[in-house]
Amino acid sequence: MATAAEAPASAGGLVPHTQFQFAQAAKEARPVRALLDGPPGSNRLISALRMASALGDTIAVIDTERGRSRQYADEVTFDVTEMTSFDPKDLCLALYAAASYDVVVLASWSAFWSGPEGVRDQVAQRGGKGGRDAAWDEVRPVERQMIEAVQCFPGHVIGVLRNRLEAVLATDAAGRTVPTRVSMRAEARDGLEYDVDFAASLLPTHEMVVTKSAAPALADEVLTDAVAVGAALRKWADEGVDRAPRTDMLHRAYDGEATYESLSELAREIQECRAAGMAAIDHQGKLTTLGDLVSFRLSRAYARSQQANAQQGAA
Repeated sequence: MATAAEAPASAGGLVPHTQFQFAQAAKEARPVRALLDGPPGSNRLISALRMASALGDTIAVIDTERGRSRQYADEVTFDVTEMTSFDPKDLCLALYAAASYDVVVLASWSAFWSGPEGVRDQVAQRGGKGGRDAAWDEVRPVERQMIEAVQCFPGHVIGVLRNRLEAVLATDAAGRTVPTRVSMRAEARDGLEYDVDFAASLLPTHEMVVTKSAAPALADEVLTDAVAVGAALRKWADEGVDRAPRTDMLHRAYDGEATYESLSELAREIQECRAAGMAAIDHQGKLTTLGDLVSFRLSRAYARSQQANAQQGAA
């Protein structure tokens, strides 16, 4: 049987499919999503702050390392909030609170996987209830919500990741076998780099080895000037059709005077800008997403309009 996409038209070729339509692609201007990883002493955090200073004018730091970011406040101006428990939902709430900033630095994002109340801790806590696979089934949606909140944040985001260190046996200059600490992979979800525009590993020499870059000028480079990296990323991000998540979408979602028509237009813009996963707060003060918030308000507005129409008809 022919599908809708295959069904022949009487004169003009195939009948258009109502759900999937194709249009010519254009470069979009969207905020940068970046990752920096490295071992201790590689200058991960100050490099992220220097990059942030070139990406925007206002910077918020979500500090999971006992206020260590404050050591660099004499070089880069930023606001900071400190966290000691690392439930991914709390990161979403922090991103909601930071929605008006140009750039957010997550220092370090690793804590939300490997720290107290992080993803792995939550899996371990649930491990006895149906086994590890069942535990991951429960926790994975929370992890996805966190990553979606980062993706839909209205400004630039730089995630700083710690690297795992392992002891290996190596031969020193005198020919002796000695234990040596070696930097291994970053503490984060496997494949996280697929969700960002730029990723780099910092060496103990403070060099930045670019492992991924959607900005062609930075691809496969070994760099030392983090400010210049931020400037190049900003130039790349600003080019193209403006289709980025925006803070005003949150403001309009909470507008007490919003109508069914204005909320419908907002829902269309949210879909067009892929902003549905932006962190938001519902009418009960609980974490939700911008998409779900607007859907809820649309349903209420529709019910009110139907009630008003019914009352007018009765009159």
